[in-house]
Amino acid sequence: MSNKAIFLLHSPWIELCARLLLAALFLYACIHKILHPDQFARIIYGYQILPGWAVNAAALIMPYVELVAGLSLLLGIFPRAGALLISGMLFIFILAIGFNLARGLEFDCGCFSVGHKNRAGEALELLIRDIALLGVSGLVLFFKYPRKGCLLPESSA
Repeated sequence: MSNKAIFLLHSPWIELCARLLLAALFLYACIHKILHPDQFARIIYGYQILPGWAVNAAALIMPYVELVAGLSLLLGIFPRAGALLISGMLFIFILAIGFNLARGLEFDCGCFSVGHKNRAGEALELLIRDIALLGVSGLVLFFKYPRKGCLLPESSA
């Protein structure tokens, strides 16, 4: 990897942009889920992965995990913990989408709203998007932070 690429990966500005992007996406995504947990539970049920008894718990807990992780990244408070939560969720989303894609099922992503069944091509786009977001989350997760918390990490210059 070139020195310029390494510099960019360790740039506090790149890290800040990555944090703000993930924060905006996950904070926006949690709003509808928090306001309409019944609809989100139906979406989770439609993935046909979780047992029925776990669907409601997942629908009630997941949006608040997204909220906490998004706020963590937005405010720069424990950003690695926020990135770790988001990475874990993205990993689960990737597995769920990939599993349903392999089974050929049409399903509602549930990412930002309800009522849209994803066909195979759209599900593949979701899978690629989530893999890319996992890479962005990895940038935040492995960024070298100063000891004191702040919105923008101190530069090493």
